[in-house]
Amino acid sequence: MKTKLPILIALYLLFLFAGLVQQVAAKEPVFTCEAAADWTAVLDRTEGWIAGDGIFSFGLDGEAWKTDENSKTFFIFSDSFFGGVNPDKSYKPGSVMINHCMAVLEGGKPDPEKIRFLHGTAADGRPKNLFDRNYWHGDAIILDSVLYTTGTVVDPATWEMEGPWMIKVPIRDEMPDFSRTETKRVELFHKDGDYQVLFGIGICRQGDISYVYGFRDKKGAPFFQRQLVVAKAPCGSFDNVSTWRFWTGDRWSEKIADTNRDEAVLASGMSNELSVTKMKGGRLDGKFVLVYTEGCVGPNLNFAVADSPYDKFSKPTTFYVCPEPEMYDAQIKKDCGPKASVITYNAKAHPQLSRPGELVVSYNLNAWGLKEGIIFAEKTYYFPRFVRLKL
Repeated sequence: MKTKLPILIALYLLFLFAGLVQQVAAKEPVFTCEAAADWTAVLDRTEGWIAGDGIFSFGLDGEAWKTDENSKTFFIFSDSFFGGVNPDKSYKPGSVMINHCMAVLEGGKPDPEKIRFLHGTAADGRPKNLFDRNYWHGDAIILDSVLYTTGTVVDPATWEMEGPWMIKVPIRDEMPDFSRTETKRVELFHKDGDYQVLFGIGICRQGDISYVYGFRDKKGAPFFQRQLVVAKAPCGSFDNVSTWRFWTGDRWSEKIADTNRDEAVLASGMSNELSVTKMKGGRLDGKFVLVYTEGCVGPNLNFAVADSPYDKFSKPTTFYVCPEPEMYDAQIKKDCGPKASVITYNAKAHPQLSRPGELVVSYNLNAWGLKEGIIFAEKTYYFPRFVRLKL
């Protein structure tokens, strides 16, 4: 008995220590998130590009996590306002809205003086779309000095989609040469049967393969049930979709129709635009992190985790609740009518702007339900915000 007593005491102390370690670990936050006012300030502008949404970012060399003082980060926007903003946040006369544009940021820091916006120019000198249709853009990537992105045309009255088109722009002297742009219709939209699938809403490059994500919708169902699917595209033939393969849940298929099945779904409740990023540093180093707006439109920003770019993602975690819908609710109803509201949507990560162990995340802000006679709400309600998620 005398021999066993010290052993029992030692075991008791060991279990007690282990319990204390578990308690400390449980109290240590798995993540933190805060507003990234420095990045938001880059797009809080009163002249030139003054408002918009979309906002994917990508590096000149096509790789993430490689930003330094010599880097160039490109952005692609969808609907955008150009013009000026009055002191009361209303738009100055002559401001014009276009469907898409781009921007380039010199260096890796959030400096409003280092970003330049790229757009077409109409005969009257005002900005116009860069490309040949009223595209809303998907994600983009630069491969072997060529910019690739997809564009979909959406009927604003019915929300019916047409496309997508593959858009190909050569890079010359580290800038897109828009005079040599090529566009072609591609088979990345499958809409036979009860569901429709559209690819291009996010891209995650891994070596010689780019994983391109899409959403799957049940026709007639609420869009907050949108589902995530994936294809893989060889980087050397990205614009040749016949070389793409579509994940069915257990194999890669040549047919886009084969991804239109329940087994292929990687996650649910997706937004129209999102991101999947292979993390560098932090607790999730080497894991693939999906970032999106829960239910497509709403205040909750979520992340989920997978071991590969085509695994099913974990149960989502809400890492940020956008304050603007509640913050501005009373004011926008006063200014724009009782049915007016502020919405947030299409969150996504920007690893090109992030440090190891964190993700800089953008989300879009817009106004909805404006009373008759008001076409656009003021600037306050329509430009992207950023947050910094530390994992």
